[in-house]
Amino acid sequence: MGVLVHTGKYTYSVTRSESTKKTVQVVQQLCEPLRGSHRTFYVDRFYSSVDLLKQLGDVHLYTTGTVLSNRIPRSMTIAKSSREFKTLNHDDSVNHVLTNITTKGERKQAGRVAWKDRNIVYCITNDSPTAPMDECKRRGQGGIVTIERPQVITKYNRHMGGVDLADMRRLHCHSTIMGQNRWWLKLFFYLLYVGTSNALVLYNEAMNGKQEPYNIVDFKNKVIEALVGPLLRDDIPSEQSVAHCMTHISCAER
Repeated sequence: MGVLVHTGKYTYSVTRSESTKKTVQVVQQLCEPLRGSHRTFYVDRFYSSVDLLKQLGDVHLYTTGTVLSNRIPRSMTIAKSSREFKTLNHDDSVNHVLTNITTKGERKQAGRVAWKDRNIVYCITNDSPTAPMDECKRRGQGGIVTIERPQVITKYNRHMGGVDLADMRRLHCHSTIMGQNRWWLKLFFYLLYVGTSNALVLYNEAMNGKQEPYNIVDFKNKVIEALVGPLLRDDIPSEQSVAHCMTHISCAER
Protein backbone atom coordinates (compact mmCIF):
# COMPACT_ATOMS: atom_id res chain seq x y z
CA MET A 1 0.00 0.00 0.00
CA GLY A 2 1.31 3.44 -0.88
CA VAL A 3 0.75 6.44 1.38
CA LEU A 4 1.43 10.05 0.46
CA VAL A 5 1.36 12.48 3.37
CA HIS A 6 0.37 16.01 2.42
CA THR A 7 3.14 18.37 3.53
CA GLY A 8 2.13 21.48 1.65
CA LYS A 9 3.85 22.90 -1.41
CA TYR A 10 6.59 20.28 -1.62
CA THR A 11 4.38 17.20 -1.28
CA TYR A 12 4.69 16.27 -4.94
CA SER A 13 8.20 15.63 -6.23
CA VAL A 14 7.46 13.88 -9.52
CA THR A 15 6.42 16.99 -11.40
CA ARG A 16 6.94 20.67 -10.71
CA SER A 17 4.61 21.83 -13.47
CA GLU A 18 2.09 24.30 -12.11
CA SER A 19 -0.26 23.37 -14.95
CA THR A 20 -0.58 19.80 -13.67
CA LYS A 21 -3.58 19.35 -11.41
CA LYS A 22 -2.98 18.32 -7.82
CA THR A 23 -5.22 15.25 -8.17
CA VAL A 24 -3.03 14.11 -11.08
CA GLN A 25 0.17 14.78 -9.14
CA VAL A 26 -1.01 12.65 -6.20
CA VAL A 27 -1.60 9.59 -8.41
CA GLN A 28 1.64 10.21 -10.33
CA GLN A 29 3.63 10.27 -7.11
CA LEU A 30 2.09 7.02 -5.85
CA CYS A 31 2.56 5.29 -9.21
CA GLU A 32 6.16 6.45 -9.73
CA PRO A 33 7.82 3.16 -8.60
CA LEU A 34 5.69 1.22 -11.13
CA ARG A 35 6.20 3.39 -14.21
CA GLY A 36 6.85 1.40 -17.36
CA SER A 37 5.32 -1.77 -15.87
CA HIS A 38 2.18 -1.74 -18.08
CA ARG A 39 -0.10 -2.14 -15.07
CA THR A 40 -3.69 -0.93 -14.83
CA PHE A 41 -4.78 1.46 -12.08
CA TYR A 42 -8.41 1.74 -11.01
CA VAL A 43 -9.17 5.27 -9.83
CA ASP A 44 -12.34 6.73 -8.35
CA ARG A 45 -13.99 9.86 -9.69
CA PHE A 46 -12.23 12.22 -7.23
CA TYR A 47 -8.87 11.62 -8.97
CA SER A 48 -9.93 10.31 -12.37
CA SER A 49 -9.62 12.65 -15.36
CA VAL A 50 -8.53 12.73 -18.99
CA ASP A 51 -5.33 14.51 -17.90
CA LEU A 52 -4.48 11.64 -15.54
CA LEU A 53 -5.13 9.12 -18.30
CA LYS A 54 -2.71 11.00 -20.57
CA GLN A 55 0.03 11.45 -17.95
CA LEU A 56 0.05 7.80 -16.89
CA GLY A 57 -0.18 6.68 -20.51
CA ASP A 58 3.10 8.51 -21.21
CA VAL A 59 4.89 6.21 -18.74
CA HIS A 60 3.15 3.04 -19.99
CA LEU A 61 0.56 2.77 -17.24
CA TYR A 62 -3.14 2.27 -17.88
CA THR A 63 -6.14 3.82 -16.17
CA THR A 64 -9.77 2.79 -15.66
CA GLY A 65 -12.13 4.76 -13.50
CA THR A 66 -15.40 6.56 -13.10
CA VAL A 67 -15.17 10.27 -13.84
CA LEU A 68 -17.11 13.44 -13.12
CA SER A 69 -19.01 14.93 -16.03
CA ASN A 70 -17.06 18.22 -15.82
CA ARG A 71 -13.76 16.38 -16.42
CA ILE A 72 -14.62 15.08 -19.86
CA PRO A 73 -15.38 17.05 -23.05
CA ARG A 74 -18.79 18.68 -22.94
CA SER A 75 -19.72 17.04 -26.25
CA MET A 76 -19.48 13.66 -24.52
CA THR A 77 -21.77 14.46 -21.60
CA ILE A 78 -25.50 13.78 -21.40
CA ALA A 79 -27.47 16.43 -19.55
CA LYS A 80 -30.49 15.32 -17.52
CA SER A 81 -32.60 17.93 -19.25
CA SER A 82 -31.60 16.74 -22.73
CA ARG A 83 -33.78 14.72 -25.07
CA GLU A 84 -31.08 12.04 -25.28
CA PHE A 85 -31.25 11.40 -21.53
CA LYS A 86 -35.04 11.05 -21.57
CA THR A 87 -34.93 8.52 -24.42
CA LEU A 88 -32.35 6.28 -22.69
CA ASN A 89 -33.63 3.18 -20.94
CA HIS A 90 -32.43 2.18 -17.46
CA ASP A 91 -29.59 -0.02 -18.77
CA ASP A 92 -28.64 1.78 -22.00
CA SER A 93 -25.07 2.93 -22.61
CA VAL A 94 -23.41 5.34 -25.03
CA ASN A 95 -19.78 4.92 -26.13
CA HIS A 96 -17.30 7.52 -27.34
CA VAL A 97 -13.65 7.48 -28.35
CA LEU A 98 -11.17 9.85 -26.70
CA THR A 99 -8.15 10.78 -28.81
CA ASN A 100 -5.07 12.40 -27.29
CA ILE A 101 -1.54 13.26 -28.32
CA THR A 102 1.26 12.14 -25.97
CA THR A 103 4.33 14.21 -25.09
CA LYS A 104 6.25 12.19 -27.71
CA GLY A 105 3.74 13.12 -30.40
CA GLU A 106 2.09 9.70 -30.51
CA ARG A 107 -1.62 9.49 -31.20
CA LYS A 108 -3.48 7.31 -28.70
CA GLN A 109 -7.09 6.47 -28.12
CA ALA A 110 -9.15 5.69 -25.03
CA GLY A 111 -12.78 4.80 -24.45
CA ARG A 112 -15.53 6.61 -22.59
CA VAL A 113 -18.84 5.01 -21.74
CA ALA A 114 -21.95 6.67 -20.32
CA TRP A 115 -24.20 4.10 -18.66
CA LYS A 116 -27.64 4.95 -17.34
CA ASP A 117 -28.21 3.40 -13.92
CA ARG A 118 -30.19 5.54 -11.49
CA ASN A 119 -28.13 8.40 -12.87
CA ILE A 120 -25.62 8.61 -15.70
CA VAL A 121 -22.34 6.91 -14.76
CA TYR A 122 -19.30 8.00 -16.79
CA CYS A 123 -16.26 5.76 -17.07
CA ILE A 124 -13.02 6.29 -19.01
CA THR A 125 -10.41 3.65 -19.79
CA ASN A 126 -7.39 3.03 -22.01
CA ASP A 127 -7.15 -0.61 -20.92
CA SER A 128 -10.53 -2.24 -21.60
CA PRO A 129 -13.07 -2.07 -24.44
CA THR A 130 -16.27 -0.22 -23.58
CA ALA A 131 -18.67 -2.08 -25.89
CA PRO A 132 -18.93 -5.57 -24.26
CA MET A 133 -21.81 -5.92 -21.80
CA ASP A 134 -22.67 -8.24 -18.92
CA GLU A 135 -25.46 -8.28 -16.35
CA CYS A 136 -26.08 -7.02 -12.83
CA LYS A 137 -29.04 -7.08 -10.46
CA ARG A 138 -31.01 -4.10 -9.20
CA ARG A 139 -34.03 -3.71 -6.95
CA GLY A 140 -37.03 -2.65 -8.98
CA GLN A 141 -40.78 -2.28 -8.52
CA GLY A 142 -41.34 -5.98 -9.17
CA GLY A 143 -38.48 -7.10 -6.92
CA ILE A 144 -34.98 -7.98 -8.08
CA VAL A 145 -34.46 -7.35 -11.78
CA THR A 146 -31.51 -8.08 -14.09
CA ILE A 147 -30.17 -5.29 -16.29
CA GLU A 148 -27.27 -4.96 -18.69
CA ARG A 149 -24.05 -3.22 -17.61
CA PRO A 150 -20.77 -2.47 -19.46
CA GLN A 151 -18.04 -4.96 -18.53
CA VAL A 152 -15.59 -2.13 -17.88
CA ILE A 153 -17.78 -0.89 -15.00
CA THR A 154 -17.97 -4.44 -13.66
CA LYS A 155 -14.16 -4.61 -13.63
CA TYR A 156 -13.98 -1.22 -11.92
CA ASN A 157 -16.39 -2.33 -9.18
CA ARG A 158 -14.50 -5.58 -8.64
CA HIS A 159 -11.05 -3.99 -8.31
CA MET A 160 -12.17 -0.90 -6.38
CA GLY A 161 -14.03 -3.00 -3.81
CA GLY A 162 -10.83 -3.65 -1.86
CA VAL A 163 -10.38 0.03 -1.10
CA ASP A 164 -13.96 0.47 0.11
CA LEU A 165 -13.74 -2.69 2.21
CA ALA A 166 -10.48 -1.54 3.80
CA ASP A 167 -12.08 1.79 4.73
CA MET A 168 -15.04 0.00 6.34
CA ARG A 169 -12.73 -2.27 8.34
CA ARG A 170 -10.72 0.70 9.51
CA LEU A 171 -13.87 2.29 10.96
CA HIS A 172 -13.93 -0.53 13.53
CA CYS A 173 -10.43 0.54 14.62
CA HIS A 174 -11.21 4.24 14.95
CA SER A 175 -10.15 6.21 17.99
CA THR A 176 -10.10 9.95 18.59
CA ILE A 177 -6.70 11.52 19.17
CA MET A 178 -6.98 14.80 21.04
CA GLY A 179 -4.88 17.73 19.96
CA GLN A 180 -4.84 18.96 16.38
CA ASN A 181 -1.11 19.79 16.50
CA ARG A 182 -0.08 16.18 16.99
CA TRP A 183 -0.70 15.15 13.36
CA TRP A 184 2.13 12.63 13.53
CA LEU A 185 0.23 10.73 16.24
CA LYS A 186 -2.86 10.48 14.05
CA LEU A 187 -0.70 9.23 11.19
CA PHE A 188 0.91 6.62 13.45
CA PHE A 189 -2.44 5.20 14.57
CA TYR A 190 -3.80 5.30 11.02
CA LEU A 191 -0.92 3.13 9.80
CA LEU A 192 -1.33 0.86 12.83
CA TYR A 193 -5.04 0.36 12.08
CA VAL A 194 -4.44 -0.27 8.38
CA GLY A 195 -1.66 -2.75 9.20
CA THR A 196 -3.95 -4.61 11.61
CA SER A 197 -6.72 -4.78 9.02
CA ASN A 198 -4.35 -6.10 6.35
CA ALA A 199 -2.95 -8.67 8.78
CA LEU A 200 -6.50 -9.90 9.44
CA VAL A 201 -7.07 -10.45 5.71
CA LEU A 202 -3.83 -12.42 5.37
CA TYR A 203 -4.56 -14.48 8.49
CA ASN A 204 -8.04 -15.50 7.36
CA GLU A 205 -6.70 -16.43 3.93
CA ALA A 206 -3.90 -18.49 5.52
CA MET A 207 -6.44 -20.43 7.60
CA ASN A 208 -8.22 -21.36 4.35
CA GLY A 209 -11.43 -22.47 6.05
CA LYS A 210 -9.73 -24.43 8.83
CA GLN A 211 -11.54 -22.30 11.38
CA GLU A 212 -14.22 -19.63 11.53
CA PRO A 213 -12.80 -16.35 10.16
CA TYR A 214 -12.00 -13.72 12.77
CA ASN A 215 -13.63 -10.30 12.74
CA ILE A 216 -11.47 -7.24 13.38
CA VAL A 217 -12.38 -6.93 17.08
CA ASP A 218 -11.58 -10.56 17.95
CA PHE A 219 -8.40 -10.41 15.89
CA LYS A 220 -7.17 -7.31 17.72
CA ASN A 221 -7.80 -9.03 21.06
CA LYS A 222 -5.79 -12.06 19.91
CA VAL A 223 -2.91 -9.87 18.79
CA ILE A 224 -2.85 -8.01 22.11
CA GLU A 225 -2.96 -11.26 24.06
CA ALA A 226 -0.11 -12.69 22.02
CA LEU A 227 2.03 -9.59 22.54
CA VAL A 228 1.35 -9.05 26.24
CA GLY A 229 1.07 -12.71 27.19
CA PRO A 230 0.16 -13.80 30.73
CA LEU A 231 -0.16 -10.22 31.98
CA LEU A 232 -3.72 -10.19 30.67
CA ARG A 233 -4.73 -13.34 32.55
CA ASP A 234 -5.67 -13.80 36.19
CA ASP A 235 -3.32 -16.75 36.80
CA ILE A 236 -0.21 -14.61 37.32
CA PRO A 237 2.17 -16.35 39.77
CA SER A 238 2.10 -14.76 43.21
CA GLU A 239 5.86 -14.17 43.24
CA GLN A 240 5.47 -11.96 40.17
CA SER A 241 2.66 -9.89 41.67
CA VAL A 242 3.39 -6.73 43.61
CA ALA A 243 1.15 -5.80 46.52
CA HIS A 244 0.00 -2.20 46.70
CA CYS A 245 -1.23 -0.82 50.01
CA MET A 246 -1.51 2.49 51.84
CA THR A 247 1.29 3.30 54.32
CA HIS A 248 1.33 6.13 56.85
CA ILE A 249 4.38 8.36 56.55
CA SER A 250 5.17 10.48 59.56
CA CYS A 251 6.39 14.05 59.33
CA ALA A 252 9.87 12.97 60.47
CA GLU A 253 10.20 10.57 57.53
CA ARG A 254 9.32 13.21 54.99
